[in-house]
Amino acid sequence: MKPHAPTAGPLFGRLMHIGIVVEDLERAVASLERLAGVRAGERWESALGVRVAFLEVGGAPLELVQYTGPVVERFGPTLARREGVHHLCFRVEDLDRALAEVAARGACVVPGFPVEGAHGRVAFLEPDPATGLITELCEPRR
Repeated sequence: MKPHAPTAGPLFGRLMHIGIVVEDLERAVASLERLAGVRAGERWESALGVRVAFLEVGGAPLELVQYTGPVVERFGPTLARREGVHHLCFRVEDLDRALAEVAARGACVVPGFPVEGAHGRVAFLEPDPATGLITELCEPRR
C-alpha cells in the first residue's frame, strides 16, 4: 500500500472553541457570566469523565472543561493538564481523512481517539513540539 501523501492547503475548518480546563465547572461558569456579562449555553457530560459548558465571550467560543473521572488512565497525561487554556478545536469535514492527513504531516493522535464528543466525533492530537499546542479535531454530527 502506498503511503498517504499530504495535500497542500488548509486542512482545518473554522475554530469551534478554545478549551479551558477548570477545577470547578459551576464556579468557573458563574465567574465568567458575572465578569463578561454573558450566559452559559449548552452543557454536556461524558461517561469518559468530563463535564463541559460552552460560552461565547467577546466573539470567542469557549469550552470550559472539568474532569470528573480517570482521564489519565484512559487517555494518558496529554489530556490531564490542569487549569488553564488546554486546546483549540477545529472543525473538519471528514475526521478519518483529516487524521490520516495530519499523520502524514507528522502529528500523532492521542491514543484512545476518536470518540464521540459534545458535537460529534472528536480526536486530540499530541502537543505540537514547537508550540505546545494541543489540537482537537471535530467532525460535527450531521
